[in-house]
Amino acid sequence: MRWGPVPIPGRRRVFPPSDIGDLRGVSATGQDDRTGAGAMPRVALVGAGLMGRWHAHAARRIGASVVGVADPDPERAARLAGSAERAFASLPELLRAVRPDILHVCGPTGMHREAIELALASGVHVFVEKPLALNAAETRELYQMAVAAKLVLCPVHQYAFQRAVERISAGLARSGPPVQVEMTFFSAGAEGADPERLPALAADILPHPVSIAQRFWPGERLAALAWKIEPMGPGGWQLSAAVGDVSLRIALSFSARPTEASLAVRGNGGTWTADLFHGFARFRGGTANRATKALRPFADAIGLLGAASGNLAGRTLRREPAYPGLRELTARVYAAARGTDGCPITAEAAVDVAALRDLFLECTVRR
Repeated sequence: MRWGPVPIPGRRRVFPPSDIGDLRGVSATGQDDRTGAGAMPRVALVGAGLMGRWHAHAARRIGASVVGVADPDPERAARLAGSAERAFASLPELLRAVRPDILHVCGPTGMHREAIELALASGVHVFVEKPLALNAAETRELYQMAVAAKLVLCPVHQYAFQRAVERISAGLARSGPPVQVEMTFFSAGAEGADPERLPALAADILPHPVSIAQRFWPGERLAALAWKIEPMGPGGWQLSAAVGDVSLRIALSFSARPTEASLAVRGNGGTWTADLFHGFARFRGGTANRATKALRPFADAIGLLGAASGNLAGRTLRREPAYPGLRELTARVYAAARGTDGCPITAEAAVDVAALRDLFLECTVRR
């Protein structure tokens, strides 16, 4: 059961209409038929850093063939490629020598547009780390190219595809009509960074909570809401908006400790909470009496221990040591590339995320 989308009262931010549509139903029609309905794709990666390594891990676990790795550091590219694949110093070299079905773009944001354009021009689907592009206008242009080429273009918003988020989304009837959705992202990823860079670093985290919110309000243009963006201590911000009668709040901070990535969906029948770093969710009922209040700390501790233990066991069996949700999203992108399913993140949703990121930067970057 899902509760959205719902009408939004009050002032709205102007959001330019887009003519890009979305990628639902768009498959690889017109391309060579290297990947049949049951075949795993041949994939390549540009960027052999941390995320490149985890993308390669996810692809290999799914069963795809990694046929090439491109990185300006030839030693790093060779290490990730291993003995079975080819390493290249640049993406053009890779695309000339090995035409993959799908390209994973795992390099810095500034190189995304060039990499996406090269891949699309070569007839290759693209799976790209967030943020997909520098701004909403650029994101829209790249999707127009992808739609014209009948190719899949998808950002890596893996948090929205975690088992924890899936479980909450499927269990909303249990918590009853929602009152508040709250997400907290406290990161240590900016240690030693110039304070002037913190808004941009926070903007690069923002796609995670926004894409999760899109799971609960599918089709709602979240960037068009009347957002309030305010400081939250040094290196921190809180974003808040009303979605109908529901309060939506997102907290981002580089100074609050301990580090945290969490989701809470509070309804009149109880609350769902999720540990997004580890990928598990649990439900706390809303019954209130003297006995339940007295026992609640113990019940919460037992419930947390059980949920965390079960999650650790499951991830161990699945060989998923980090980045829960990445493998699931990757598998769905591969299905879309084969034409057996629609793209898991629509073009409109990706542009909406980019537009809210633009708004955040407008409100926080010193000019």
